[in-house]
Amino acid sequence: MTYAYKLIDSPVGQLKLVAKGECLAAILWEHDKPDRVRLGEMSEANELAVLVETARQLHEYFAGTRQAFDLPLDFHGTEFQKQVWRALLTIPFGQTRSYSEIAQQIGNVNAVRAVGAANGRNPISIVAPCHRVIGASGELTGFAGGLANKMLLLSLEAGQTSLEAAADHAQRRAPERGAAQAVKDDAPAKPAHRQPSRGTQGSLFGS
Repeated sequence: MTYAYKLIDSPVGQLKLVAKGECLAAILWEHDKPDRVRLGEMSEANELAVLVETARQLHEYFAGTRQAFDLPLDFHGTEFQKQVWRALLTIPFGQTRSYSEIAQQIGNVNAVRAVGAANGRNPISIVAPCHRVIGASGELTGFAGGLANKMLLLSLEAGQTSLEAAADHAQRRAPERGAAQAVKDDAPAKPAHRQPSRGTQGSLFGS
């Protein structure tokens, strides 16, 4: 099946929304590495319902009026990767988890580095919040969208009054150092102080 895509502008750069059938299959960054998420042939489909709805919910998220996404998702990867990506969907808005906490959650405490690798291959950025996974010491570590964007998303979720304030905070706290940085620690990180969102996350996992 051919993938369909829609490009949207956002505060974290241009995003490429990708659908397979009636499900969201990927959200790719403007400067994403071509081989990070492997997808098939694509055709532009700006009016496809799932892509239009994804764009609407992302706009609400960036505006600070949405804390949870409600979209049909179609993840394609190995069974281990899908376990990690499912775990990402359980991290509440405004909170973070360490790589070791994700490894414990999926029942494989020795797979910390493998969790980091799967996290880096997460195809549905933002909606499956890989930006909420940080190093055990609180270090941001690597991020496909860039560390400045990771800090911006975390700052936005931490209760900044505006996206402009979050962006300014990100510039002061996390200058861009590139997306590739090794996972250094595996001790549990302290969760953020925000209470979990009560929103739900719809998902459909493909093979």
